[in-house]
Amino acid sequence: MGKYTIQVYTERCTGCLRCELACSDLYTKTFNPSKARIQVTATGLDCMIRFTGECNYCGVCVDHCFYDALQKEEKVAVNE
Repeated sequence: MGKYTIQVYTERCTGCLRCELACSDLYTKTFNPSKARIQVTATGLDCMIRFTGECNYCGVCVDHCFYDALQKEEKVAVNE
């Protein structure tokens, strides 16, 4: 899987946890948000989104976000 830069727009997040479910399914073959490499914390109408140290920025979370709270951009290789 490619590596991406992932932009977070917390104001668009609804706390639906689709990103966490997609991530945990891909990497642990279970629908278990606590095992996801992305963590969403909802407090009232506000959401906080963070990536764990295990995240490899594959973009699967972005692909499953219906609300555009996550957006990805492919990293460009820099030749030295």
